[in-house]
Amino acid sequence: MNDNNETIYTFCWFDEEQWKLIARLDPSGVDDSYSQWRKNATKAFNELKENGFKAQKVLVKAIELEKWCKERNVKPNSKSRSEYAAFLAQARNEKT
Repeated sequence: MNDNNETIYTFCWFDEEQWKLIARLDPSGVDDSYSQWRKNATKAFNELKENGFKAQKVLVKAIELEKWCKERNVKPNSKSRSEYAAFLAQARNEKT
């Protein structure tokens, strides 16, 4: 069981339409198909939860991600997607 109750792992989450748009922004940074991505992401998410870690899904919209990246002058790749998801999660958690 995880003793660090402070750490929350944040996952970018997409529906199929958004995944396709993300894949256009960063073709080399995504799985070959939405179903493959969904399978891998679900497995990783569930493994964290099963091992006692806190994890949350953050729905990401490609157009908002792209805007966020442009404002920060960064490429919309896996690193920036993770940073954006953390940004959204923090904003969401501050509201609650």
